[in-house]
Amino acid sequence: MPIEQVNLREKLYQVRLNFDAQLAQVLLGRPEMSHSKVKNQFGISDKVIRRVTRQFKIARKRGPKPSR
Repeated sequence: MPIEQVNLREKLYQVRLNFDAQLAQVLLGRPEMSHSKVKNQFGISDKVIRRVTRQFKIARKRGPKPSR
């Protein structure tokens, strides 16, 4: 019974791309959610959030929130 060869580099790349796409959907779909909340929910670092925002060109509003 032959063992199937797996290209781990390609597999890791595909998994990371899939995760990045899911994270980008969350960042775009929930603009009221802060990066720290996203970080805690997904269990990721700031570096991952920065990588995804650059990769998908996601720009979020900055500065103080308007008072009511």
